[in-house]
This record gives sequence, C-alpha cells and structure tokens, in this order.
Amino acid sequence: MKITSYKLSGVLLILLTTILMSCKDDETLQGSGITKQEWSEGQTYTILAGKEKTVAFTTKASWIAQSSSSTLVSLNKNSGGAGQNTLIIRAHNSSDKEAIITIRVSGYSTQSSFKVKIKINEEDKDREINYLVDDYLKRMYLWNEEYKTLTPDFTLAYDKFVKQTLVSMRTNNLDKKVHQESDGQIRYSLYSYIRKLDPDLQSDTRAGKDKIEKEKEYSYGFVGLQPVQELSSSKGFFVIQGVHPGSSADQAGLKRGMEIHKVGGESISIEEWEDIYISLIAGDSRSTQQVTDKDGKVYNINSGPIEVNPVIYSHVKNIHSHRIGYLVYSKFDAGFDQELFDVFKKFKKENITDLILDLRYNGGGHVISAQLISSCIAGSTYEGKVFSSYRYNEERMKAIGNKKRTDPFLYSTYENLNTSLAEGAMNLSKVYCLVSGQTASASELVINSLRGIDIEVILIGGQTNGKNVGMEGTEFTTKAGTYEFFPITFQSYNAKDFGDYENGFDPDHIINENNPRGKQFEGYKEFGAEDEPLYAKAIGLITGKPSKMDRSTRAEIEQPKLILQVPEIRQIGMIK
Repeated sequence: MKITSYKLSGVLLILLTTILMSCKDDETLQGSGITKQEWSEGQTYTILAGKEKTVAFTTKASWIAQSSSSTLVSLNKNSGGAGQNTLIIRAHNSSDKEAIITIRVSGYSTQSSFKVKIKINEEDKDREINYLVDDYLKRMYLWNEEYKTLTPDFTLAYDKFVKQTLVSMRTNNLDKKVHQESDGQIRYSLYSYIRKLDPDLQSDTRAGKDKIEKEKEYSYGFVGLQPVQELSSSKGFFVIQGVHPGSSADQAGLKRGMEIHKVGGESISIEEWEDIYISLIAGDSRSTQQVTDKDGKVYNINSGPIEVNPVIYSHVKNIHSHRIGYLVYSKFDAGFDQELFDVFKKFKKENITDLILDLRYNGGGHVISAQLISSCIAGSTYEGKVFSSYRYNEERMKAIGNKKRTDPFLYSTYENLNTSLAEGAMNLSKVYCLVSGQTASASELVINSLRGIDIEVILIGGQTNGKNVGMEGTEFTTKAGTYEFFPITFQSYNAKDFGDYENGFDPDHIINENNPRGKQFEGYKEFGAEDEPLYAKAIGLITGKPSKMDRSTRAEIEQPKLILQVPEIRQIGMIK
C-alpha cells in the first residue's frame, strides 16, 4: 500500500507540471512586441495625396497590419515575419478624412497604431472633389458598369473632369448628346453637371430638407434673350423673351418683346455678342448693368441675388363660350410651389373649361413640382395611379428586386406644401402645351405622364428637347469649397411604361415663334396677346374659330434679320 501511494503521488506531480508548462506556453506576452518603430503611438501623420510614407520597425514575432480605410490609404503588404521590417503607406483620396494603421504581433497582448491624414497639394486642389465625384458615379451613375472600367484623370479641373470623363463613354447616349455644327464639326453636350456654389448663396439640392425652400441666385431677371443680327450691318441686338416677376429687369420696366441694342453704353457687335449674352443671362456675382432699348431709353438693372420666380404670367379669359386658363411657367422650382398652386386654385375657383400650359422656355427642375401640375390637371379620378416610374443602374435595380420605383398622382396630400390639392384639381381630359426645343426634362415628364393616363396633350410649337433621364443630386464640401453635383441616375417612364422619348416629342401643330409665317423674324408679342402665334393657335383649336394669326398677313420687314443660335449655358434638370 505504501509503495502504491508513492507511485500515485509521482503521477500527480508529473500531471501538474505538464499542466503548468502548457499554461505557460499559452500565456499571452505583454506589450506590442514591436521595437525601433518610426512612429509614436497614437500620433497623426499627414501624407500628400498620391504620395507614399515608409515606416521601419522590428518585431519579435510574425505580424499583421491593416488600415481602417482601404480607399484612403493602401499598404504594400499586410503581414511579415520577425525581425526588421518596413511598411509602405500610399495615400489616395476619398470621402474618408483619416485612416488608422494598426500592427499586431503574434502572441502579444497589445497592438500599435497611428493615424494618417491626407493633404491636397494646392496645385492639385481639384483632386479632392474629383475623387468624391468618381465615387458617386461608381455607385449612382445610370451607366456605372462602363464607368467603373475607366481610368479617369484626377488632375483635371473639376468641371473638365466631369465633362471629359463622361464624354469619353460609349453607353451613356441618353446623357451625352451629339451635335453637328454648321461647319460639319461634331461636338458633345452633357446633361450631367457640376458647379461650385457661391458661399453667399444657399444650395439648390433637396438633401436634408423636409420642405423645399426658395433659393437665391444671381439674376437680372431675364427668362430668355434671343440674339438677332441685322444683315445690313455688323451689329446685333437682344429681344427679351420674358422677365421674372419682381426681378430687377421687371422693376425697371423691361418686358417681353423689347429690344436691347446697347449694353454698358456700347453697341452689341457680332464678334462679342456671346460674351455679352452670357453676362446678362448667367450672372455669377453681384453686379449692375446698363441696357439701352432701340429708342435710346436707358435701364439700370442689377443681378441681386434674388429668388427667381418661375410663375411668369397667368390669366383666365372668356373666349367664345370657353373659360380658358393660361399659365407661363419657366422652371419646375419647388421653392415656388405655393405660387404655382395659387394659380391652379384660381383656375379651379373660376371654373376654367380649358387650359393652355406654356412651357416653351422651361428646361425642367424638380419632379415633385411636375407631380403638382400633373395632379391638378388630372384631378381626384387618378389619385394613386402611376405618375412616373424610374429605372436605375443594374446594381441599384437588383437591390430593389428589378422592379421600377414609382411616384403616384397626388390629391389628398402634397407633402411639399403639406396640403390637399383639392382646391386646384381640375379633372381635365385635355391640355394644350406650348413647347419648343427649350422644353425639357420635367416639362416633358408632365407631357409623358399625362399621356400615360390617356389625358390628351396637344403640343403647339417646336420639337421638345428629348430629356427622358433625371438626376439625384448631392453636395460635396472640400477644402476648396462646396460643390453641387447632378449626374444622370435614372430614366423615367409613364403608366404605360413608355420612356423612349430621347428624340423629343413632335408638336401636333408646328409653329416657330421666331418666324411663325415661315419668313423672317417678326419679334415677340406679349404673353396671352391675341396675335401671339403659339397662344393664338391654341385659342383657335379650343374655340374652333380662326385666330387673329390665321386671318392676318405678314407685316413688311424693314431690314432682313438673322436669328442667332444661343449657347447652352443653363442646366436642364429632372431632379429628385
């Protein structure tokens, strides 16, 4: 028995020793296991975008490294063995502002880390916004599959980066438009656009807003100007197509049809008219200007900034037993939805029987304002039916089960005004639209959506622009400023699933307001005048009576005049 007891004690001692030795082998060593590192724990280091930083260190065992932002920095390797090591960190640019680099040595209890921030070279200040634009296009652009195969030049200026990169693509033919010049040259234009915002002006994007507010912009108040050349001289002039209510041009007494023959006291030469035109139409700062009409009267105007009211003109008239409502609307600006809805409430209150909607100078805007107009025209019968549906890129469509998202015709509640549309709902079966090549985007969306529920839309004027795609905009703020980016992200369809109107809608009745009788330029009549060509045609179609234009003959023209093609400087939008 005694011998057996000794043997048992020995076995127990061996087992205890083995367990203790095993525990010692599994014990995690204290510290990081790193020595001679070329960084201080928790320190932040700045690297120029596109440049590298190399750090050396020694480890007591194998190690692994990782970055908290693979889009901001990349590492030349993620692991290594014991001994002397180097790690190369390359800086990129992304929406991330900083990355944390961590290194952990096998068997040691703590990791070592330091931060990396990116600095933009002043010479390459556009790189930061270009990287952000690139990331957004990869996720949101309607043709992102091809876009992701490109190798963009991030050194370009931000506006050139957008244009040159997207124009280089093949599949984005609904965004990239081809134009053939009179000299046979081919040029391209894009609907997608980017602009740097003036810090004194608010953004036009809907991001983060429950209700879209009025925004300010620099504008003298011209809806449009038509440049005209007198063929007998090298001089030209601008004919005013309309003015925004309450603008400086309006307050000065300038009106549709008036001619501007001098700007800043100087005559308008054919060699310089484009620059003068741009300065009057697309203001980019606070400025004052002096314009002179054909009779020598001088008008002093300023560019604000102002809230540009797109509800240009409206009236209700009794003509041959018809109560006809007429609205001139220049932009689908949801900040002015109340002013727009007030017009439709007036139409409803005065029991109009027919509607003429003048969209000839309307390049589009917010989709919800198009819903407002269309829903008021259609009325309660169509509440909840498909106003429009939207196709996105393949990745986004897959995420929503490849089923188009839809917007309905509204009636009970219009969220942007937090009201019912009952006071403006007219339940019309037909509408007359005055259109031109400037009629685009949300304007065409109204036409297509109403036709989708079999409301008859009679088009009078010229072929529309053909923009059947829209934008979901965003804002980016960098060290260089704040930018507004609106790339094409969706295509729109009506309730009949028709959305292929990229060549525009053909007018039912062709009239060119610049030469309505097919001869020469005759100037412009006031909106709603009996002899204004497009309006007069609509009145004739409604009443079945010959219009004043049908009965009259062309006035004699004192001098032959040439209509000049205006440059494309205003963005065309269908914005969600």
